Amino acid sequence: MNPAPFEATAAKLDDGVRVIAIRGELDLSTAADLEAPLEDAVAAGDSSVLIDLTGCEFIDSTGIALIVRAWQRLDGADGNGRLVICCPNEQVRRVLEITGLNLSIPIHDSRDESLAALRS
Repeated sequence: MNPAPFEATAAKLDDGVRVIAIRGELDLSTAADLEAPLEDAVAAGDSSVLIDLTGCEFIDSTGIALIVRAWQRLDGADGNGRLVICCPNEQVRRVLEITGLNLSIPIHDSRDESLAALRS
């Protein structure tokens, strides 16, 4: 079975939350396509950002590094924003947990749970 074509779409919700939805495989060959929407979402430094990995079939260290850099700028020492991840895919979530990403960035099973966490 062939993977879905990679796509990263960005949207800004009415309450200002920025959602970046990823579909397909996020790896070395596709990471550059995520950089621009991710940069736009974190540029203000005070944004709330949801990275939705519902449609993500695979993630490698390049994709994880992009997410970590965004989190550092938003939610780490450098910024005043927040970043959460929605990841119902067990295989992708396992990679995030093995790398320890879940210890720094909240990961939720659904978009609704993720948005609720950002809005609380």
